[in-house]
Amino acid sequence: MNTTELTEYIKNYLENDRTRSAIMLTGEWGCGKSYYIQNILTNELNKNNQDLAVVSLYGIKSIADLNKSIYLELRAKKAIKKISNKFTNGNNNKSGKFYKIKAWFKKHGKEVASGTLLVGKTIVKGVAGFFNVPVEYSDKDLERLFASINLDNKLIVLEDLERSGIDIIEIMGYVNNLVEQDGIKVLLVANEDEIIKYEDNEQLDKENEKKAIKVPTSKSREYLRIKEKTVSDTIPFYADLNSSVENLIKLFNSKLSDEALKTKTADGIPLIVEEIACVMLDVKCSNFRALLYSCQKTLEMFLKGGKDYNIQYFMNILCSNTAFALKLSQNSNLKWTDNLKSPTELGSYKFPLYKCCYDYMKTQYFDREQFEKDEEAFIKQKDFDVKQKDLQGALDILYNFYELTETETSDAVRTIYGYLTEDVSYFPLTQYGKLANYLIAVRQCVDDEKIIDDCKEQILKKTRGIVLDSVAIYDLAYHNGIELWTAEQRDEYNKFMEEFLGGIKADDIDISDDISSPQDIQKLVKNIRANSSRYIGRQNFAQQLDIDGLLKTLPKCNAKIIRELRGTILGVYSSINIKEFLSGDKLSLVKLKEGIGKLLAENKIDDKVKKLQLEWFVSNLSDIIQRLE
Repeated sequence: MNTTELTEYIKNYLENDRTRSAIMLTGEWGCGKSYYIQNILTNELNKNNQDLAVVSLYGIKSIADLNKSIYLELRAKKAIKKISNKFTNGNNNKSGKFYKIKAWFKKHGKEVASGTLLVGKTIVKGVAGFFNVPVEYSDKDLERLFASINLDNKLIVLEDLERSGIDIIEIMGYVNNLVEQDGIKVLLVANEDEIIKYEDNEQLDKENEKKAIKVPTSKSREYLRIKEKTVSDTIPFYADLNSSVENLIKLFNSKLSDEALKTKTADGIPLIVEEIACVMLDVKCSNFRALLYSCQKTLEMFLKGGKDYNIQYFMNILCSNTAFALKLSQNSNLKWTDNLKSPTELGSYKFPLYKCCYDYMKTQYFDREQFEKDEEAFIKQKDFDVKQKDLQGALDILYNFYELTETETSDAVRTIYGYLTEDVSYFPLTQYGKLANYLIAVRQCVDDEKIIDDCKEQILKKTRGIVLDSVAIYDLAYHNGIELWTAEQRDEYNKFMEEFLGGIKADDIDISDDISSPQDIQKLVKNIRANSSRYIGRQNFAQQLDIDGLLKTLPKCNAKIIRELRGTILGVYSSINIKEFLSGDKLSLVKLKEGIGKLLAENKIDDKVKKLQLEWFVSNLSDIIQRLE
């Protein structure tokens, strides 16, 4: 049942139901039940001049307090509606209290009068007192006052049933009296999973063997017994995710949030709404309170920045903050551990969390300088991604030229040449051989053959002087491509590859030197950082390490050296697809992990900070080993 159908169902219950029973709306915390009641149901009922009193049971400790809350909700709102026009249309009263109330009505009067604004309880009570609606009663007066209000054609909505300070059995008995004896229409709103509790019970199965099963507790059974008599229908609440997300973002009415909603998908859904909905599905949590929190914190950060920010950066931050807020709603103890794992673990794979956002959401510390550096890096990466997408389109045309036209092929080659001339390299080194192969193949199919030679020269210019080990150079000579069909083409290709490979310098490097001192580890770290791509190209990084020497030397190192070694090794294995080219390292990494674990178990580490660094190292190695399996 979507929200439109749910609203029609409730309207029909209010107008036509004769069963003298309540109805219940149930759903997990944060799924949007309260938002639906306050922003959709209230609006629709007021359009039909149907009143409702929405009372949260949270914190209410007695039936007398509940009666008082319902009375105030109906009486005070009636008083506010009755006089709102007087304030918005002018009044000669000049008291200080008058000006405060008038200012409020000037801002909200029309909304109150039309019923589209759900007035906060504190404001209701304050305004009610101003208009001589008493808010303090003796318990003896409450029954008389409550009985004095006319509840015909009114819907009493009792929220947070599971959070009430009143015993659940007493509340259900109270509701039963309202609906059965007084004919009042009541909508209960609850997370029923928090009400019905289960316990283990043993029963005999068909073979007379004992079997443990879950059964409701005695209190839950009593609740279910009274509910069966009191509640006719229980409706699971499922919000329209896209509509709910969009409406919630609109609540903030800011320049950035409004601008973010303008970009639409092909289906007409705001892109930011679709992205946030996908984040919720990815995190497996659709807590709308968490989304509210994320929107609030995100907008606060952009306001603190005090400048015009890139709208795509705002959308990216909102999505990553939302992922974090959703995860926080499930586990409030989440912590930032390191810059490699935490961004995606606390955010999501598509929207990793920024450290400065984590700091602000957890500690209220805002690093404006870092926030702007992150924006600059984001824009550069976006620009790079856009250009790579454009380039990939041109490459797809080149690699399928035999099905296309001369004009399409010529335009694609010109696009490729433009990207070859840029300072930034958009081509993986391993793709240059295939690219040259196809450029030579299309020479006779383009409108300007000279551009083929220009492209080849740019490839040579970009790769001339690069230092690789012999294994990586050997691999560059092999690639998939198109079979060249003339002797001239094959001769041109062979000459190009000879010059291409000849311009790359061979430099076999070795990290298998013995390790016997902290200085050796520092030298190793420096060597790895300078040549990490070449180590990966050889496909046997950890196998070259002196694991025994490392294990003997680590107790002699300070925390800084251990941290540097740990971070450097993590960097080597940071690629997503390491299993493809470093799977042979598993045994060496297991040996290193188990060796460090033994050092810790045998208390051979004399400093608690060093011990913590090594514990983190073991955890990092476990993650890498798992990814290699």
